[in-house]
Amino acid sequence: MIRSEKRPFQTGNDLVKIYRAAAERVKYLQDIDDKLLAYNEVITYCAHAKQCIADDSVKRNQILFWTYSNIGDMFLERNTHTPMADNYLYAVQYYENALEFCKTESDKHHTLEKLAHVYGELQDEKNWRKAIEQIALSQDAPYKRQAFMELANTTDDMRLQAKYLEFALNFVMEENVSTLEKCQNTLMICQRLLDIYAAGKSKKNYDRVKALQKSTLEMLH
Repeated sequence: MIRSEKRPFQTGNDLVKIYRAAAERVKYLQDIDDKLLAYNEVITYCAHAKQCIADDSVKRNQILFWTYSNIGDMFLERNTHTPMADNYLYAVQYYENALEFCKTESDKHHTLEKLAHVYGELQDEKNWRKAIEQIALSQDAPYKRQAFMELANTTDDMRLQAKYLEFALNFVMEENVSTLEKCQNTLMICQRLLDIYAAGKSKKNYDRVKALQKSTLEMLH
């Protein structure tokens, strides 16, 4: 009798097949818990296959990102039918796992937006703020100034306002606008910072920003 040769393990291809099978089953399942179990098979498979654990290919990471993200979405869907804090906590866990496998800025941005939404629902100010800060940092350079300006308007905490305005100041020159507009944006941010540092009696920071304001005004004359 001729023994068949054992097929070599191919992490990426095997994982794709398992994911596709799970996604196909989910189309016909009505119960959210059954859908969760279907996608969980992908995670279980990879967790018990040494080759999958060691693999760091784009294909494997993308499949795991989709899987964790889909499960997070399902916990949010479940919450619309059965509102429970646990649903949000599980969604956070799976979105955080999804972030570990993000390979594109777009995937990262959308996942952070989902996390910010969930933390907002949980009234978790600390983690909500952490998520929206990461969203601002994930913006393309020309949009970072505006993103941090908007963040500065989300809080009455002068320390946080100063932090966000300093970030905005760092990205003024990255914007695709005229030199005149860059100078005007710089002066506007400087004035806001000067008001904050004056109120907080932070002389060192006040003097630093005042010097920048002066040099910017000189450029305009």
